[in-house]
Amino acid sequence: MAVTFPLGFLASGSTAGIKPSGKPDLCLIVRTTDDARASCAMIFTRNAVTGAPVIVGLKRRGDVLSGSQPAPRAVLINSGNSNAATGRQGVMDAEACCAAVAPLLSCVPHQVIPSSTGVIGRPLPVSRITAVLPAVVNQLARGDAADFAAAGAIMTTDTVPKSARTEISFNSGDSVRTIRIGAIAKGSGMIAPRMDSAFAPPAASATMLAFVTTDAHISSVDLQHAAEAACGGSFDRVNVDNHPSCSDTVIVLASGETPGPAMSRGTAEYEAFAGALRRVCEDLARQIIIDGEGATRIFKITIAGATSDEAARRMCAEVVASPLVKCAIHGQDPNWGRIVTAAGNAGVWFDTAASSLLIGGVEVYRAGVPIPEALTDPKLKVAMAAKEVSLQLTVGVGPGTWWMLGCDLSKDYITINADYTT
Repeated sequence: MAVTFPLGFLASGSTAGIKPSGKPDLCLIVRTTDDARASCAMIFTRNAVTGAPVIVGLKRRGDVLSGSQPAPRAVLINSGNSNAATGRQGVMDAEACCAAVAPLLSCVPHQVIPSSTGVIGRPLPVSRITAVLPAVVNQLARGDAADFAAAGAIMTTDTVPKSARTEISFNSGDSVRTIRIGAIAKGSGMIAPRMDSAFAPPAASATMLAFVTTDAHISSVDLQHAAEAACGGSFDRVNVDNHPSCSDTVIVLASGETPGPAMSRGTAEYEAFAGALRRVCEDLARQIIIDGEGATRIFKITIAGATSDEAARRMCAEVVASPLVKCAIHGQDPNWGRIVTAAGNAGVWFDTAASSLLIGGVEVYRAGVPIPEALTDPKLKVAMAAKEVSLQLTVGVGPGTWWMLGCDLSKDYITINADYTT
């Protein structure tokens, strides 16, 4: 089980005829519990070009966090059409779909969040979606089959569905309090998420979508903080093709079904929950990068010794985005020069005389120069042939550290994207 693993949720996946292939393309996730204990967090792309569902979602988020509207009860997701670059009509179409499903769920349209992924610039086929909504609602269920159907219906170029779950328990008085978290996601190409914040100004993100459910009792504001931290430690650290989507979305729905008072920031229980939420998101992010379009292997770059975490992050981002590094990983070439110079392109100064690079634990570069004998070390060949290649670059003695995941660049990536209709 995944999104229906926590108490208080049902899900379904079906076919509305949006995809020419006839594959499943419509998913519905529904909270079945009372609004009083429920909450929601929403994180969206920072891309200046946003899809209509993101525009609608941002409005929903502001209303929920301000307390002017109750937490959403459902998320309606379609694949095959991103409803992006569709102007005002796209927003009206997204709202029309929400308005059509709301009475079937005994809620108001504002309690439905729309989400879309697929081809950009085409009108959303609203009539096809609304025609099957009664059947989609009737198919709502809890269990493995429902979760698998939901995860499959949101896929585009993904080769496998993606899901994760966990649970944590606490001693609460004379009883044990258990909190469950479940999630599904999609993403294979057009992956370099840069997610926004509801509490800070925007910073300089196929689509990455993730839908998380939990039966935790927590306010929407505190859940938003936990969700943003989880995104920063997971989805924001993966990069397939350095192309943030206009539709990247992470939605976290909380049913509040776990007994007891609401947890709050600053408590041990909240920190444990936030950690569990981050681990679920990390799991999904890893599944996304492994399923990167055309990918044959992934790599993890860890930067240490930087002047700050932000400096290390910027260097990591340059390494995972570099086509030359990605090609070297694909060709199993331990090309230390590409890795070090990619980090050097981040606009962050570091002393090469105090730097070193390890590939799979083998030091290939030290104090600004290569180590020739390392290139013939059998351990290095094994490391470069691994499904996950480990790169560790030390750039000084500062406190800053960061890590990111990338994947190789293969001929299949070119084929997939040359044939993809945009």
